Amino acid sequence: MAAEHSRPPDIVLQTVGPIAESLIDLGFMSTPLIAPAAGAATLYFALKGAWWSALFAGLVAAGAALGIYARFVAPWQLRVTRLDLGLSNPSLRVVFFSDLHLGKFKRGDWLQRVVEAVNAQSPDLVLIGGDFLGRTRGFQIAELLQPLRQLRARHGVYAVLGNHDYGLHGPDHSADLIQLLPQLNVRLLRNECASIGGRLWLVGVDELWMGYDDLPSAIAACRRCGAAERMLVFGHNPDLMLTLKQPPSTEAFFIFGHTHHGQIHIPLLPSLAVPIRSRFYRGLHRTRHGLVYVSSGCGEHHTLTRLNTWPEIVVFEV
Repeated sequence: MAAEHSRPPDIVLQTVGPIAESLIDLGFMSTPLIAPAAGAATLYFALKGAWWSALFAGLVAAGAALGIYARFVAPWQLRVTRLDLGLSNPSLRVVFFSDLHLGKFKRGDWLQRVVEAVNAQSPDLVLIGGDFLGRTRGFQIAELLQPLRQLRARHGVYAVLGNHDYGLHGPDHSADLIQLLPQLNVRLLRNECASIGGRLWLVGVDELWMGYDDLPSAIAACRRCGAAERMLVFGHNPDLMLTLKQPPSTEAFFIFGHTHHGQIHIPLLPSLAVPIRSRFYRGLHRTRHGLVYVSSGCGEHHTLTRLNTWPEIVVFEV
């Protein structure tokens, strides 16, 4: 059954947001030219004693330097985010990552780096939160995703699909991914529950915007997976939380991707084109259903620029 909140954002947000991000990206791409010119202007005005002009040029130079970092450095600074969920007697180390958007901006060598960072955490369980692919024209999908085969986890690698995987927006790669992921030792969960180590219910929820999600039924299905002490729910879009009316019957933690933490995030101002309706777009939230974490993802789609956000893998114990 399609969820009440399964509609993607209205056409204005879908159109204006990416256009705004692309225009901003062009501005950031010009910063390597602006920074030295503004720096030279600062020195020139300072030598002339034109202090107000020197101050203005200096501010432009500083802003351009920040732009260089945001466009050419930050997107490649993969971070390891460690969450303390405050759970008693955790027994499984989990690593989550999402939103690779492989293709135009980042490719197999970037995924190789992500895989190595994940394996370095010695995970018991690896979860992938969808949006594997971005703009793939001219690329072989199987080649882009090949490093996934190297993921190592005692209890396996599980994934869900995201809106871009289903063609919102761009080409529909879902059929390819459904066929390819099992060959890469990645199990796809589509509103399903898996029992992990006899102690954990793992629930993977299908894509919200396509109307393929059914979080309540997926949680209800856990009763057929045997007993468990905790529940771990992962999906792509954090608006899935809006479809959950009753708290789970057992202790639960929810983790999602999709938002990129806004990607271009200016403090005290709403981030550009955050494609959700709920308040869950960045970081850790405490709700009546359980703790919710939204990851910044590992890749970018409309623009490579990241301001006050960084790509991440998320490590926690349950």
